[in-house]
Amino acid sequence: MTTPSVPEDLPAGDWHLAPHARVAPAAPRSLGLTARLVLRVIRWRARAPHDYNVFRTLARLGGIFPAHAVFLSQILLKGRLPVAEKELVILRVAWRRGCVYEWSLHSPMATAAGVPEHHKHAAATESPRFDDPRLHALVRATDEILATGTLTDASWSALCDHCTHDEALELCMLIGHYVMIALTLNTVGVQVDRRPARGTTT
Repeated sequence: MTTPSVPEDLPAGDWHLAPHARVAPAAPRSLGLTARLVLRVIRWRARAPHDYNVFRTLARLGGIFPAHAVFLSQILLKGRLPVAEKELVILRVAWRRGCVYEWSLHSPMATAAGVPEHHKHAAATESPRFDDPRLHALVRATDEILATGTLTDASWSALCDHCTHDEALELCMLIGHYVMIALTLNTVGVQVDRRPARGTTT
């Protein structure tokens, strides 16, 4: 059996480690012009030297792929929640759902967005606490939504003590989207991308 690739900086957790991909990433030559263009744009935006396995896998969805890529770019890069807060929430979802791929992709993105290392470490603990009450409220709400599928009236009120209703709505959509992605990645066994050797540039 193949040993799955495990990132060196993966924190302790109940991770799903698939030994191989159940659904292989699409070969670029098998894709239509639109899908190949979307992959090219993603590489350009991410300054990546190659296509990510997640996107080459999702490219197999045909017409759904470009529509999803547009939605992803909007919910990740636009909206009212700051990118650093979004990345912290995504890491929390990844850890709670045991999604190695999601964590490995978004950990460096969180760092680039300004999330400090101690916040990343906290996102991978059972009962995290943050000095910033807004961050604590966002992560606490994330945990309750993941555990129960909703928020109680008291929890909703506590969340909205620190953010607007529009931000809370966006948080729900963000959590739901990355739960969907985590479940998909875990189930089809998308393999972690190989990182460039240290000292190289991308």
